[in-house]
Formats: sequence, structure tokens, C-alpha cells
Amino acid sequence: ALREAEAELAEVMAKLQEAQARLKEVQDKIHRLESEFNAAIKKQTELQDDMKLCEVKLERAHKLIGGLGGEKARWGQNVKVLTQQLTLLPGDCVVAAGMVSYAGPFNAEIRTECETHWLKELDKEGITHNEDCTMRSVLGEPVK
Repeated sequence: ALREAEAELAEVMAKLQEAQARLKEVQDKIHRLESEFNAAIKKQTELQDDMKLCEVKLERAHKLIGGLGGEKARWGQNVKVLTQQLTLLPGDCVVAAGMVSYAGPFNAEIRTECETHWLKELDKEGITHNEDCTMRSVLGEPVK
């Protein structure tokens, strides 16, 4: 009876060791799957954060492009105006240079006469200029 019990014990112990080995395999597999699952969740969170950041950047880019659309029209108009004024620049500069060089010591009345005379001479010579050309309009705004 003792031998039978020892044999039965050995058989049960072998089954127990086999079951414990299978249990360890299953626990190892569960641990590996949990690790993979946690890594996948972490990657998903990172991708969601990246996606939110990209959406914010895209929204800002749309706002910037929309704002620059109006600027394009305004700049186009400025280019047209400046291109037209470019052809008038030599005549305007002659008036401004003459006023700076020669009219400085005179009073306002004589200066105005000089500007008027030089504009007539420019017209006579065929040099284009702005109709309301003055030294002040060419050289800029007074100091504020």
C-alpha cells in the first residue's frame, strides 16, 4: 500500500509539475501580452497627441493663409501704384533736388514760385512728374 501510495504520489507530483509548467507558460504569455498591450496603448496616446498638435498647426496655417490672401490683393495694388510712380520719379527728384540745392535761403513765396517754374520747365522738356509735385511730397513727411 505504501508503494502504491508513493507511486500515486509520484504520478500526481509529475502531473503537478506538468500543470505548473503549463501555468508558468500561460503566465509568461499573459505577461508578454500585457507588455505589448501597454506599449500599444502608449503609442496610441502619443499618436493622438501628435494628431491634436497637427490639427492645431493646420488650423493656424489656414488662418495665416486666409489673412495673407487679403494682403496679396493689397500688395498687388501697391505694386501697380508704385510702378506708375516710378516713371514719374526722375521729374519729381529734379524738383526736390533743385529746391534743396537752390531755394533754401528764400522765403516760402519764392520757393513756391521756384517749384512752379521748374514744373513748367519739366513740362517743356517732356520730363514726366507728379502733378502735385513739391519738395515735401517727394522727400517725405515732416518730423513729428
